[in-house]
Amino acid sequence: MLRVALAFGLALLTCQSALADGMVDSGRRYYHRRYLPPERHVIEVVQPPYSGVFIINGIHFTGMTPACLGWVAGERIRLIDGDWHGHCVTAVFYNYRHHNTCEMWCRAVLH
Repeated sequence: MLRVALAFGLALLTCQSALADGMVDSGRRYYHRRYLPPERHVIEVVQPPYSGVFIINGIHFTGMTPACLGWVAGERIRLIDGDWHGHCVTAVFYNYRHHNTCEMWCRAVLH
């Protein structure tokens, strides 16, 4: 019985400092959210220049239409159809600078 009383007294002394600041826990939790800007995809490499052979997101794409020939590295693009990782047969990209689309063959191996 003495051990139980001593354990209870020790627990009371230990918890006293935690409640000493006078703050009452309302049960509310506040979480900070970090908002990231949307991803900006660009043409990474055109090799050779003005050839229609691109590296986008680390994947090789080859342009099928003449609209692709004027596209250069660094221009912002958006994927309209296909896959960023090249798991497709064809993909369609929109170029923000030229305001046109280009259909491309994907070079990644399909699984």
